[in-house]
Amino acid sequence: MRLKPLYATDQSLVDAPLTDAPCPWAPQQGLHLYHFPLSLDSQKVRQGLDELGLQWQSHVILLSAQQQFSPSYVRLNSRCVVPTLVLNGKVTTDTNNILHTLADRFGADRNCFQVSEEERGSVAHWIERAAELFIEALTYGPIKGLKKPFPLGKGSEAGQYHQDKVDLLSKLRETHRDDPALRSAYEKKRAVIQATREAMVTPGQMPAIIDATMEALESLRRQLESGPFRDGGWLASEAFSLADVQWGAVLYRLRWLGLQPQLWEARPSISAYAEMLFAKKSFQTGVVQWSRVGRTVVLPTIRYKLLQALGLTRDGRIL
Repeated sequence: MRLKPLYATDQSLVDAPLTDAPCPWAPQQGLHLYHFPLSLDSQKVRQGLDELGLQWQSHVILLSAQQQFSPSYVRLNSRCVVPTLVLNGKVTTDTNNILHTLADRFGADRNCFQVSEEERGSVAHWIERAAELFIEALTYGPIKGLKKPFPLGKGSEAGQYHQDKVDLLSKLRETHRDDPALRSAYEKKRAVIQATREAMVTPGQMPAIIDATMEALESLRRQLESGPFRDGGWLASEAFSLADVQWGAVLYRLRWLGLQPQLWEARPSISAYAEMLFAKKSFQTGVVQWSRVGRTVVLPTIRYKLLQALGLTRDGRIL
């Protein structure tokens, strides 16, 4: 039974994260983020960038139009996921790796994401606990009695959304069979999506994932009521840390999905913590302002698909 995402449990199925890897296809000057407005991991990194006060260039990858599978993007990030960070032509991938890289490089000078030696272990633990939640399954899988928000729909809950990706990746793998790097990337991503789909549609899986999430939220409650938060600090440290960045995006996603009543309505300490997280300026700019579905997702997707139909796109990009 799969209760965690493959990226947290099956590292052999995916390429290792990149850190400051030179890439000739990446912008060679400046700080750039390739991201999607509603992507949970993109939300985390955008908040991290804004909390650090860094100026960055936005490159929206429309997951709603499958742009993450375009060869030009796959050459930046062979995992076919967002976000991807580029600094002066060097690529860093994987959300946790990106956030740690940013904190290590810029945090001390900006007095941001700095925690004591005694707090480091707890911060790392709570980062890992957030990363282990199967948010993709909760987002797209069927949950009894829950009506998913727009733009999620019945197609995603029946597993069709992921099956369409599997079919597309099969075609892309064949189209690019003579390019070893692209073929490998599409093969690995296809395996990840197929396993994720199976976890969502296999009978009994989703209730077990819900139960595992509830257990994690109960652990979160205990930490909040016994740790630094009780005395005016944050989750795992006195200062705001990367653990808080992780859990802010997670709680916001669970609330958006309508799971708050089921998961933490009876846990006031979690509600208080969530409101404290959501009130941060960096959360508003990095998460909330990008969560206006019509403006940031629907209209750009319609425009892109129209231009695509007119032959005005190439390799996932508008000409």
